[in-house]
Amino acid sequence: MVCKCDNKNIGKPKWEDDGKQYIYILLVRYPDRISTISRFLTMCKYSHASIGVSDSGGTFYSYVTNGFRKELPIKHPTFRTKEVLCKLYSIEVSDEICGVAKDILADHEQQAHKYKYNFFGVLLCLLRLVLPRKNRYFCSQFVSDMLNQMGVVPLAKHTALYLPDDFTKMKELHLRFSGYLSELVGIPSTKSLLAA
Repeated sequence: MVCKCDNKNIGKPKWEDDGKQYIYILLVRYPDRISTISRFLTMCKYSHASIGVSDSGGTFYSYVTNGFRKELPIKHPTFRTKEVLCKLYSIEVSDEICGVAKDILADHEQQAHKYKYNFFGVLLCLLRLVLPRKNRYFCSQFVSDMLNQMGVVPLAKHTALYLPDDFTKMKELHLRFSGYLSELVGIPSTKSLLAA
């Protein structure tokens, strides 16, 4: 089921759940030049991927050009006042697997100085080549590596070859939301308000 924005849930993020443990994958399509170039080169609809876990207060984690980053969509539902397209996927996991995910994320956060963005890996990914580089990630590589470490989704290729759109093809992931990031976090998008 794909969620749609309704004014009754303003301020209530769509990833809140009822006691079950989930891993979330957030795909976004930023309306900037770098994302446009990235989408052109990769032939992907989405330009960024991040991962979240239950009970994290809507925080997602990923890699950007300056390294490991915590992302708070509720604080930044638009990009320079422009709407951001997104998709949110989830997979139900055990308490144990959720704990593993939180441990991995805590390690990346506490030791962020040793983890770097994998610029070279992005180029190699576009060429469909794998050259493992210790402690270096790009966004979708990090998300696929976490899924691999947790063992919740069988991967069809090396983690260094995953692009954001590859997550849309994983049958094990459940599509929770498709629309604008502002709607995902419970704020009506400017486009929704204009259409009303």
